[in-house]
Amino acid sequence: MILKNILKRNRILYYLYYYCMSILVNLLKLFIVPDKKLILFVSYGGRHYSDSPRVIYEAMLTDNRFKNYKLVWAFIEPERFDVKNKIKIDSLKYFITALKARCWITNVMVERALNFKGKNTFYFHTTHGILVKKDGPDVKNKKFSPCAKYKYDISLAQSEYEQKIEMRIFGLPKEKIKIVGYPKDDILSSYSNEYREKIRRALGISEGKKVILYAPTFRENRDFNESFKLNIELWRKDLGKEYVLLYRAHPVVKAEDKIDNDFFIDVTSYEIVEELMIASDVLVSDYSGIIFDYCIMHKPIYLWTYDFAEYEKERGFYFDIREELKASETEKGVINMLKTHDWTSEPKEVVDFQKKYETVHGRGTENSLNLIYENILA
Repeated sequence: MILKNILKRNRILYYLYYYCMSILVNLLKLFIVPDKKLILFVSYGGRHYSDSPRVIYEAMLTDNRFKNYKLVWAFIEPERFDVKNKIKIDSLKYFITALKARCWITNVMVERALNFKGKNTFYFHTTHGILVKKDGPDVKNKKFSPCAKYKYDISLAQSEYEQKIEMRIFGLPKEKIKIVGYPKDDILSSYSNEYREKIRRALGISEGKKVILYAPTFRENRDFNESFKLNIELWRKDLGKEYVLLYRAHPVVKAEDKIDNDFFIDVTSYEIVEELMIASDVLVSDYSGIIFDYCIMHKPIYLWTYDFAEYEKERGFYFDIREELKASETEKGVINMLKTHDWTSEPKEVVDFQKKYETVHGRGTENSLNLIYENILA
């Protein structure tokens, strides 16, 4: 971790690391025999067993087309996860496995900020979220970016809007970006009330309480450390009788443990964020991709945009999301919007948002398995 932080801050050391390690891994490739029955999974750089890679993996376990394949997960801390075949990321075994694999399945990247790919590897990028904030070459205030190019053979999207953004930031041709939906979002279109109640009971949510899910994005200027702005007592004072507040830090930030009580529950370590969306009644966020997933359910969404001007200056936006969904720059303003929400009808602005930005969803897993199978047979 110390070395990683040093490399992130020092351009010269980073480039030395990038070129030297990329050369070494590509030299190693000369001695590796590809395994046509090996598939490697990575979610959020090995931090999690989650997101669309998890959904695809679990679907493969019951799909006869993949019964003879070895499915391997790479984690930063393999001991945390109950998965049959797992390896430690950034180890020699990791790079050997990656070079041997017939298929890489990830929601971010597999190369660990290096430049390599297996001799016979099909690179399947599930994408972890639609973007309102700028990314890749579009970011306004880049310190320096990894040299590695995006080598995805297929990247998933859920709308033409997202397809166009991915063409820009990944440098991919249109035909490589498939608008087929995200596997992780399938459940948001098809869950039952029994499933929702089961999750709520597991979380310890009292019957009759409405649930707020607060899920902010990360801030680069915080060096991927948590930016926790909530005044929990203020929220409890105004909303505690009617609501429970779930707090979910972004999956790439380093978050501190919080003390739970009958109103506030820290669910950052809860792996399957889609279950938290299902269990909740309303989302509070800012510029996070979770907004695009959540809108599928047509539940209310409110934005707490306390640092909009700063974020616009540092990173930039593709559009002003405050013009699409209800937003406030103050904590009190967000609380007031929640207090006065009309629960008698669907939120029109959320329905319109979904129809505009989240046009294809519900069959992402099926579509992904078909795409993967067709391509790894080639």
